[in-house]
Amino acid sequence: MQAWLYLSRMATDDDSPVTWWHPGGEPQHGTLQQAAVLAGQRLTLLLPAEIASHHRFDIPPGSGRWLQQAIHSVLEERLLDDPEQLHLARGPLQARRHCRLFALQRQGLEQLLERLAGHGLNVERIHIDADCLPDEQPLALRCHERWLVGGACAQRLALDDRAFAELAPLLPADLQRSEEAPWPLLARGSAHAIDLRQGTFARRGPARAPWPALLAILAVVCGAEVAQDVGHRWLLQHHTAQVNDASLALWQQRFPDEPRVVDLARQVQARAQHAGQPLQSLARRLDGLAGQWVASAGGETRIRRLDYQKAQGWTLQVNAPDFSTLERLREALAQQGANVQADSAVLAPDGVSARLKITD
Repeated sequence: MQAWLYLSRMATDDDSPVTWWHPGGEPQHGTLQQAAVLAGQRLTLLLPAEIASHHRFDIPPGSGRWLQQAIHSVLEERLLDDPEQLHLARGPLQARRHCRLFALQRQGLEQLLERLAGHGLNVERIHIDADCLPDEQPLALRCHERWLVGGACAQRLALDDRAFAELAPLLPADLQRSEEAPWPLLARGSAHAIDLRQGTFARRGPARAPWPALLAILAVVCGAEVAQDVGHRWLLQHHTAQVNDASLALWQQRFPDEPRVVDLARQVQARAQHAGQPLQSLARRLDGLAGQWVASAGGETRIRRLDYQKAQGWTLQVNAPDFSTLERLREALAQQGANVQADSAVLAPDGVSARLKITD
């Protein structure tokens, strides 16, 4: 059976006042301990808007795999706390760039869920009450001696009477006020509200597959692994033979006076040592990197620092106009045969700053 549990304040003691109801039923008012009658039911938890901050913003176009870092960069300018220490719950992107999310203290939510679980209450969904207003029109709903502002407007607020009167000029002109019973409206609006059960709070049910299905899946996986291993081995052997033939032909072309080839690798090393030069100097490595960079249209990206270590390869600190340019450069370098890793990408005053690691 579906049920809703509403907390008027963020408290974890058993005497905290709560309200619960079922579809089409009358609301029940009591304490958290009394709400234990909901144990075993499909429970949707509604929390007061005062515990979270609501944010709407546009992320840079083409962020792609950098989406989470782009969101954190925007929030660092708006929040006093470190976004890494908060629980962030976002809704789906609108037009692929408009983002809406809630930020709240992770520890408080953890303690609340532990307290509810102690009473046998397993929460399926978690929403903020001001985010559960029907979205047909901008709406201010009277709930627990305060006004919840939401619906079709951009704000998600909980205001007392004084604050509501002071902020009235800043609210939408077509804002409708309602003092009807809030519970049916909150239950209906929760269907499209942002669910806080994301990330570390995502619900993970104990899914148990029957043994025959597990055995069938295991057989398919093992067969695929064997086929993949056989295919890889054949490809490696075929490619190795081609490389050996090409290397032998090049050796005979470069050194026709060399006696017959017995161990090509040792003969190459012997000739290089005899010449007193390493197989590939740092200058040649730098020349190869420059060729890959030019071929990958790296001209839009400025290199601020360049380091090389024999065991780790190249490390470049670069500046790009945006995240999409940085991603195109990484993909182009990879297509040129470079092993590229990109990390520590952040927004900078002149674009995006990132570190690229290119290994041999």
